[in-house]
Amino acid sequence: MNEVPYFHISTSFRTFATFSIFTFPHERSSTSSHHRTDMNNLPRLLSWLLHPIILPALFAVLALNGDYYLNNMLRPEAVRIIILVVLIFTLVIPALIFVASRYLGVIESLEMEIKQERIFAVTVIGISAWFCWWILSNYELPAYYTDFLLLIFSASAFGLIVSFFKKFSLHIFGWSVIVAAIAWYIFSWQCFSVLYLALAVVLTGVVAWSRLKLNAHTPGEIYLGFGLGLLPVVVLVIL
Repeated sequence: MNEVPYFHISTSFRTFATFSIFTFPHERSSTSSHHRTDMNNLPRLLSWLLHPIILPALFAVLALNGDYYLNNMLRPEAVRIIILVVLIFTLVIPALIFVASRYLGVIESLEMEIKQERIFAVTVIGISAWFCWWILSNYELPAYYTDFLLLIFSASAFGLIVSFFKKFSLHIFGWSVIVAAIAWYIFSWQCFSVLYLALAVVLTGVVAWSRLKLNAHTPGEIYLGFGLGLLPVVVLVIL
C-alpha cells in the first residue's frame, strides 16, 4: 500500500521534469525572440520615417522658406509649381516605379538588398532628379531653386559607379547629400541657420544607428555612403 503513492509521486516528478526541460526553454526562447522583434521595431520605423526618398521634397520646402531675398517676391503660383514638380519627380514617380517593379518581380524587395536592385534604385533617383532640374530650369528660375537637384544628380552619378563595385548605405547616402546641400546653401547664399545643418547631421546619425541595429550594413558601408553623398560639394569647393 505504501509503494503506490511512491510510484505516483515518482511518475509525477519525472513528468514535471520532462515538462520543465522541454517546455520552459522553448517559452524562454519564444519570449527572447519576441523581445528581439520588439527591439527591431524602432530602428525599422525610423528607417521608413526617415527614408531618403522624401528628402528632396523636404529640402525644396526648406529652400522656399530660407532667408533668400527672392522668396519674398515669388508669387504663390510659382511656389506651388516648384513644390509640385519636386514632389512628382523626386517622390511620387520614383515611389510608383519601385512599387510597380516589386509587384512585377523586377526587384525582390523594396529594401534593395542585392547589387542589381541598388543600381536600379540609384539610377531611378538620379534620372528623376535630372528631369526635375530640367523642368524647373525651363522656368528660368535662379540657381538657388535648382542647385540641390544638380547635387542629387551628381551624387547619384558617383553612387552609380561605386554601386558596381561596392555596397554602401543608400539611406546614409541620401542623408549625406542633404547635409552637403544645406552646407552648400549656407556657404553660397547664407540662407539657413547652422542649426539646420546640425539637425541634419544628428538625423543622419539616427538613421545610421537604425541601419546598423537592423544589421542592414556594416560600419564601412555607412561611412562609404556618407562620403559619397559629400563628394559633389567637395568637388565644387575644390573647383
